[in-house]
Amino acid sequence: MEQPLTAEKRSFFISKKTREETKSFAKLAFPMFFSQIALAFIGVNSVIQAGNYSPDVLAGILMANSLWFPLFLGLGGIIFFVTPMVAQLYGANKMQEIGPLVRQAMWLVIPIVLLGVLLLSLGPSFLKLVGVDEGIIEYANDYLSTFIFAIPAILLMQPLRSLSEGITKPVPIAIINFILLGMAIIGNYCFIFGNFGFPEMGARGAGLSAIIGTWTALTILIVYLRLSANYKHTQFFSRFDWPSLSTIKEILKGGLPLAASNFIELSMFSGATLVLGSLGSQVVASHGIAINIGGLLFMVPLSIGMAAAVRVGTKVGERDFKAARYSSFYSLKFGGTLALFSTLFLLLFAELLVSSIWPNDPEVIELAVILLMFAAFFQVADGLAMCGMGSLRGYKDTVGPMLIMLVAYWLFALPFGYSLAVTDFWTIQLGAQGMWVGMCIGLVIAAALMIWRLNYITNRYLTIRYEN
Repeated sequence: MEQPLTAEKRSFFISKKTREETKSFAKLAFPMFFSQIALAFIGVNSVIQAGNYSPDVLAGILMANSLWFPLFLGLGGIIFFVTPMVAQLYGANKMQEIGPLVRQAMWLVIPIVLLGVLLLSLGPSFLKLVGVDEGIIEYANDYLSTFIFAIPAILLMQPLRSLSEGITKPVPIAIINFILLGMAIIGNYCFIFGNFGFPEMGARGAGLSAIIGTWTALTILIVYLRLSANYKHTQFFSRFDWPSLSTIKEILKGGLPLAASNFIELSMFSGATLVLGSLGSQVVASHGIAINIGGLLFMVPLSIGMAAAVRVGTKVGERDFKAARYSSFYSLKFGGTLALFSTLFLLLFAELLVSSIWPNDPEVIELAVILLMFAAFFQVADGLAMCGMGSLRGYKDTVGPMLIMLVAYWLFALPFGYSLAVTDFWTIQLGAQGMWVGMCIGLVIAAALMIWRLNYITNRYLTIRYEN
């Protein structure tokens, strides 16, 4: 006689454990996703408003951001490691140690800010050295001369973000980032164009808007952390600490490889743009459109990877290594499933998206749509790689992912992409499509190696548990 389905089996054959894990990941990943989307739209808004003001001002701001963004992901990326450190302390119920850790991260921000400001002050000279047009350099310098004062606020917010997200409180960060987005829209409208009686400042106005927005957001975040009972047990505001070399060294030990990973990944996409620069403006435009659309979809696996770092870090802190392994591999399932939806989205709507962005050039549209088909192909690989890397961060493993990305992107993606795009080494020169084939190869290799590394690390921690 056929047995009736149990309540658990009737629920679409999804186990209770899976449902609980999904809920836990969603609680972290969705606010983190909206937080990243808000930050991404700050950049999109600047492009739209500066472009409506003047193409030259837009070119200057984009050129300035091409200098600032790698610095932020590189130097600022060191501080990103504080999030899994906080998560492990939170999981181990060592709340009183979180505040001192974050205070040391704030000390570490100071030399990072000074170095970043020094390097950006040399930006116009670097642009001149590489042959950028003098007019573009002038507007880039106008923007940097004011934006540079926003850098301390941007970097000081990162340890506080790690504090909040590390104890599984990502919603306040998302709300503050949306406040920052609203201030950027209003500020640019006022200071770039000179609306509402404010002076018309062009590129300098965009930098001034960033100063006001970032320092206001930092102030709001500090006040919220000070007043909210959720952060009282971290003892962040309990006392003043001088720099502790041992704690700073621990942050640097994990943070430097993480920063290097960010640089390696960014260099693959920047390198692809440089390689395709010799193929003409239409090819570069198509590549740029496809990269930007893909970048928005990238926020999905990025958010799940960030959530995995917190979720896994918490379980490691609890010394529940079996649950940590389960959460690690669940992040791969969750990220891979959502990546399939991104793939379907690109297959169905790529042409509509591109034609709405660049309606006046059929050749650019055609090539951009073709490149987005490659992006559709590597969505799953990209998702698995990011989720695997996020889970490994939860274990404080950053050297392994750095080496994996070095191999996948520098030894495979860029050389293969270059040889296929602009040479006849493989008997056929594929142009932009060849570069994207190379990136696909690199991302698939990165995903495979990241899963292998994750399996190795999680099993090693299980062995430690059983031996102890």
